[in-house]
Amino acid sequence: MKNIHIIIVNDFAFINGGASNVAITSALALDQAGYSVSFFAAVGPVIPELVNSNVNVVCLEQCDILHDPNRLRAMTQGIWNAKATKAMDNLLTKWADHEVIVHMHAFVKALSSSIINVCHKHKAPMVLTLHDYFTACPNGGFYDYQQKQLCLRQAMSVDCLKTNCDVRSYKHKIWRIVRNAVQLHICGIPGSIKHFIYISELSKKILQPFLPETAKLHYVPNPIDVIKSDRVEVEKNIYYIFIGRLSPEKGIDTFCETFSKLNLPAIVVGDGEGLIDLKQKYPSIEFTGWLDKAAISNIIQKAKALVFPTHWYETQGLVVYEALAHGIPAIVPEHCCATEGVEHGQNGLLYNDTDKLGLESAIQQFDNMPSDEVKILSETAYNRFWNKADDINQHVNNLISTYNYIIRGVAIFAKACFGHPSPSKQQKLNATTYASGGPDSSSSPRPDPTRGRNIGSK
Repeated sequence: MKNIHIIIVNDFAFINGGASNVAITSALALDQAGYSVSFFAAVGPVIPELVNSNVNVVCLEQCDILHDPNRLRAMTQGIWNAKATKAMDNLLTKWADHEVIVHMHAFVKALSSSIINVCHKHKAPMVLTLHDYFTACPNGGFYDYQQKQLCLRQAMSVDCLKTNCDVRSYKHKIWRIVRNAVQLHICGIPGSIKHFIYISELSKKILQPFLPETAKLHYVPNPIDVIKSDRVEVEKNIYYIFIGRLSPEKGIDTFCETFSKLNLPAIVVGDGEGLIDLKQKYPSIEFTGWLDKAAISNIIQKAKALVFPTHWYETQGLVVYEALAHGIPAIVPEHCCATEGVEHGQNGLLYNDTDKLGLESAIQQFDNMPSDEVKILSETAYNRFWNKADDINQHVNNLISTYNYIIRGVAIFAKACFGHPSPSKQQKLNATTYASGGPDSSSSPRPDPTRGRNIGSK
């Protein structure tokens, strides 16, 4: 297995959210650990850390489908990205003499599911990290944007198809349905993918009914890319902070309305379609736009608490864990995946998002706490995080363990048929192996970090 090449796939070649953060951080960490890595993306600019690394970067310099001024091109690209298909074909052809594994992160905002077809053509083993719910839900979040609430309908059912749940219009919902149908019936997502990485128990529970019965589910928590430093003395600070994409399902409107009403100091870090309107509507709130890590670190030093007012499930809530790592208590709704890291009254507060005053009540409760109680929450958040934190090296070990598990299935099948797993025969047999789901049909256990790095460094 000395010739392994890892292809990391993500819509964006820069950090604009959780999935991109994980994809880029993982690619860089794998490269630094000595593995041969390509990073395949549609949208630039390429982050300097990738440019300055040994990672082979393939960036198509396309627009993402939301911001492409040519709406017809965007509509077509979102369903079938011909340029990405050709580029992926070229990349896999380049590495045809090597054992390759393709690790998918995000592809619906620019790359499209068409690249999956190419991977099938080359019989390249794949694993998909479940950063969102697009593998089942047309709008990716099991969230009704019109009703502003979680959607409990069966994805792609008649009830789903006739419901206008889209953030824009029902016409756009129809386009999403077409995209989802192509993804499902032509590209075979999720049915033809046999390995998935999940990052929280709740997201696994929500998505598992939509995945193949023979699918292997590997638990690889997202890396929390934080360097340990002194605890932020939140008990001396005054600012409540929001960090994330400025979109309705993230609860940015609820955040701004609440803090404007309570007249409490707040900072919003992030970008999105509504940034200009939000600045005009809420002049008392500081909006920074999207910042690099160093600038975000400066904001974090001012924080009294992180507010994570998401209206949908999320799949982990990476920013919550990053805040806890600094000793910043988090205020999060009860229904989302971030609750797996927050215990009410211990390292943050939970609130009922279905209650219109839920967030407001939680903020008032926190703001009225004596400073010594806030300090205790902060210390608990900090100590709990660092007592069980997995560093980036552990994340690399978990990934390599998962890749080994997948590739080992190919080798076992090849050996059973031919007596030895020669690379050429392995490549031809990957599709057959994937149809059977690997060496057995049960979900794999959580990766064993002791298996570590036995699949070939550069």
